Amino acid sequence: MGIVIRQSFWTSVISYIGVVLGYVNLLYLYPRFLDPDQIGLLRTVQDAAILFAAFAQAGLSQTIVRYFPQYSKDRDEGQKFINLIFVLSFGAFILFGIAFFLLKNNIIDFFGENGNQLENYLVLTLWLTLIMTLITLTESYSRANLKVTTPNFLREIGLRAMQGVLVLCYFLDLYDFYSFLILTVFSYILNLLILLVYLKSVGTLKLNLSILQLPKKKFQEIIQFSVFSLAGTGALLTIIKIDSLMVSALSTNGFVNNAIYTTAVYMATVIEIPRRAINQTTNTLIARAFEKNDLTEVEALYKKTTVNQLAIGALLFLGVWANLESIYSIMPKGDTFMAGYSVVIIIGVVKIIDMLFGPNGELLVLSKYYWFHTSALMVMIVISISLNYFLIPEYGIEGAAYATVITYLIFNLIKFTFVYIKLKIQPFTLGCLKVLAISALVILLNNWLPSLENSYLDILYRSTIISVLYGVLVIMSRSSAEINTLFEKGLSMIKSLWK
Repeated sequence: MGIVIRQSFWTSVISYIGVVLGYVNLLYLYPRFLDPDQIGLLRTVQDAAILFAAFAQAGLSQTIVRYFPQYSKDRDEGQKFINLIFVLSFGAFILFGIAFFLLKNNIIDFFGENGNQLENYLVLTLWLTLIMTLITLTESYSRANLKVTTPNFLREIGLRAMQGVLVLCYFLDLYDFYSFLILTVFSYILNLLILLVYLKSVGTLKLNLSILQLPKKKFQEIIQFSVFSLAGTGALLTIIKIDSLMVSALSTNGFVNNAIYTTAVYMATVIEIPRRAINQTTNTLIARAFEKNDLTEVEALYKKTTVNQLAIGALLFLGVWANLESIYSIMPKGDTFMAGYSVVIIIGVVKIIDMLFGPNGELLVLSKYYWFHTSALMVMIVISISLNYFLIPEYGIEGAAYATVITYLIFNLIKFTFVYIKLKIQPFTLGCLKVLAISALVILLNNWLPSLENSYLDILYRSTIISVLYGVLVIMSRSSAEINTLFEKGLSMIKSLWK
């Protein structure tokens, strides 16, 4: 248990540092040194590669996590299993590459008037897809060996730091924009090489050409699991990434609009960090409760997780919303990116909806009804693409944001309904209602706060007042028993130190 707690702590620290670096890159360095259409093109290439990699790896990353423990007791057997996975992944990528080139013209046509510009970068996108596929598989292998901190550091901090340096060098005219994109791909290659060297140095990776010989029945089982995982992962990433790609494809000045849209979306991602951190621990506890068939404990965790992540996430949402004008005012080319103001708020609402409905997706995945989650995702792809197709031409980037909030609301309602029917449990408590009421009150009071000329000072004083007021109201209302317990423990520690 000690290694899990220690690595969870460092993973959380790394995630927060990574978010800060991401904010520096996307809210300052990129707008300062790149044109909006260049940012949009960069994000389109990256998002396309992330989406393509979900299909190119053919669900094998989840297969590593699922089946590697069966062979890890024998080091040679474990290595042969990983060799088999990588052979299968290269085969899957070859098939993907053939499909990619056969559908090349369709991909270009999908982006409409922006397709001609993107055509010059399609091969680069394919290379990035390959590298991301290998990184995903290697990270899964690393996690299967309980080596979590280093791959997280490389992904969250290493890559973002390298990308920040690359854009600075571009600003210094050390290379042109196309070279900048090529070097961005090389930063991912460097990430992969460092991870491989690390795994080799700790004795986890032993390079050889031996491949595990599996019985036919076992091999078929692994392939079936991989296909099922491919459907789930591919569907989820399609829902996550399709909006930005369709903004590039369907809106006028698509790459510029995508720069504005993806920057706004990233600004809202800070809201969901507590959800990720809390779920790291909760998922393990829920899995154990299901193992014991203890639905009372599952429901208790369902309710506690929901109110706790909602209480913390709502505070971050209030902070982002209240300071949005100041953030844009200090951001390079802020007048241009200010067009994404409403997108930040709408996507923030998406994050709050996700938190309000609690870990319903995790409950499904960890229960015997795991198949329903994937089935629901497949339905949501159709809904998401359809909504984006109709709303983006009519409402631009706000249309993409509206499509996202409608998609996630329907998705959560479907999951909530299924969980309630099958398991007879639901996540809502009086504490959730209190948090929502307090949030509404605080955002209304924010409108009465005077604005300061200095944006930095305005952010500081506004954030302080909102945080103190919100925190006092949440604690006084006893919205969350866990938050009150932590507060009381904190007071006790302060009193003991004071004495």
